[in-house]
Amino acid sequence: MKKIFSLILVFALLCSTAVFAHPFKDAQGHWADAEIEKAYTNKVISGDPDGKFRPDDAITRAEFLKMLAAEISARAEVSIPEISNTEEHWAAKYYSFATTYMYAPLSDAIGDIAPGVMTAGTYDLPIPRWEMAFMLGETIRNVTGMSAGNIDLPYADKEEIANDYPVGVTQSIASSYGLALMTGDENNKFNPAASGTRAEAVTVINRLDAMLEKIIESIKAAEAEQQKQYEAYEQSIKEKLVTYDKIPTGHPIVYMVMENGKKVTIELYPEFAPQTVANFVKLVKEGFYNGLTFHRVVPGFVAQGGDPDGDGSGGSDGNIKGEFLENGVETNTLSHTKGAISMARSQHPDSASSQFFICLDDASAALDGNYAVFGKVIAGMDVVEKFAEVELDWSASGEQSTPKTPIKIKAMTVK
Repeated sequence: MKKIFSLILVFALLCSTAVFAHPFKDAQGHWADAEIEKAYTNKVISGDPDGKFRPDDAITRAEFLKMLAAEISARAEVSIPEISNTEEHWAAKYYSFATTYMYAPLSDAIGDIAPGVMTAGTYDLPIPRWEMAFMLGETIRNVTGMSAGNIDLPYADKEEIANDYPVGVTQSIASSYGLALMTGDENNKFNPAASGTRAEAVTVINRLDAMLEKIIESIKAAEAEQQKQYEAYEQSIKEKLVTYDKIPTGHPIVYMVMENGKKVTIELYPEFAPQTVANFVKLVKEGFYNGLTFHRVVPGFVAQGGDPDGDGSGGSDGNIKGEFLENGVETNTLSHTKGAISMARSQHPDSASSQFFICLDDASAALDGNYAVFGKVIAGMDVVEKFAEVELDWSASGEQSTPKTPIKIKAMTVK
């Protein structure tokens, strides 16, 4: 039995080695062997046609750019677009992607190279360590918003770095150190002018990948927690809402006659939104709404009216308090179900004045707790539903919601 288990274990090890081991004989036993293994498994590298990786050879600017762009595109789950001009260099599409989404090159040249700038004659130059740090630091800052801040570099050649390189490069070197992506050599030097090797490039990209993975996991966790809190909030709102069939009768009734003679009857609920009802009744009695239109219609959502300017920008002289749960008004537990009438407002909670909307569907309940429902259509909802059948034009805000044929209120009265 022990022999059987031993054979199974040996077979499993052989299979795992055959499947996962990188094929580069010149990298086996190298200090970066494990990093090369990971990069090969993650399809970051493929090696040369002759089956070698050449870990200690200098990596070109084009090769490092491709690795970095491929890492960012993979983690962002976007593809790198092909470009029409491929004659300049095979890596031109990676340069286009990088300068669009990853970093902004610098114009000040350091020797033959301007930081992050690729030209036909410089793609295949060995990439110096300072430029590796620049590309890394700027990419991380632009993609994630992270930087290491002001760090006192521990390197023995930090004065050379400060004196010989522009601020953008020195900051990126600091970021690459602070984020544990690049380190110094055995003599505690960064050696900014030295060429980066293929083994070092693989190691740096692997570290970046691990860092991005943690960032993505934390973002997903935060989004999940935010969604959990939102769902809990929604549930708390639903638990407070009342159904309209449980509301006693004997409320103020508003009769809205449209220009075409059709009638809509609205019941108001002052016990839930007293200031809102009082304001609405006042405006009705003053004849404020007579001749105004429903200037905004979103089928399946709302029909909005009550604006003297007719475009959503106007209102009556004064504003009223937003009587809804999110604004601290616990008494208003009415829901935005089909037929509910509620006050429109801007982003400010206490900005409502005369504009109101009628819910065309129960889907409008997503507004619960954030807008002041104060009544409901109890007759003539079929008239309101016809509003959604008119041909719509584009509004100034870019929403297809402006009726081409005006939907006009002839008169409103209250009893």
